[in-house]
Amino acid sequence: MKKNMLTFVVAVGTLVFSTQLSAQDKPLTVGVKIGASLSNYRLSGHMKSFNSKMNIGGSAGLFVKYDLSSNFALQTGIDGYYNTTTLESKTNRSSDKLKTFGAEIPLYGVIQGRLGTGNAFVGVGPYVGYNISAKLDDVNLLKKNNEKGVAMNHFDYGLGGIIGYDFDKRWQISASYKFGLADLHKGGGGSMKSSGASIGISYKF
Repeated sequence: MKKNMLTFVVAVGTLVFSTQLSAQDKPLTVGVKIGASLSNYRLSGHMKSFNSKMNIGGSAGLFVKYDLSSNFALQTGIDGYYNTTTLESKTNRSSDKLKTFGAEIPLYGVIQGRLGTGNAFVGVGPYVGYNISAKLDDVNLLKKNNEKGVAMNHFDYGLGGIIGYDFDKRWQISASYKFGLADLHKGGGGSMKSSGASIGISYKF
């Protein structure tokens, strides 16, 4: 009896899961996105002699979303970003703009559900990034022993979150936040970790 009941439960579970998968008109979605961002750095150690102030940047890229069921999906992609942040010295109040250009790859586990005429979703997951260029007042911070005395690492990683709304089969808006865990500052005595928020619009093919 118990064996038959277990078989029945497994069969029903398999049927429900299969139904959810088959209910997806298009389980794999590919699209493009563009957005505006605010970026900042969390400073400690001797880097606390600077204040980090948010500035506006932007991003553009591709995303891929795979619906595992009607309520859960995996979303990844690649974003090219241009971030700007002002670093202000606490001693003499001089300031320079830090400009970074690079790429990021996030991976979100997304929970989604019907809301109104579209779908609302929220997701969390890790990301990895790579700084292609990092300049402070036109000084390349990716080179050691530059005249600014601050050097940055290429690689970044951390955790991110996303929330958004699918209006229809084509358009989507979203907001995201990232919390960097990698120390981007080369050398001892201080640390420099990224953080930022963005809002964007996406078009799905």
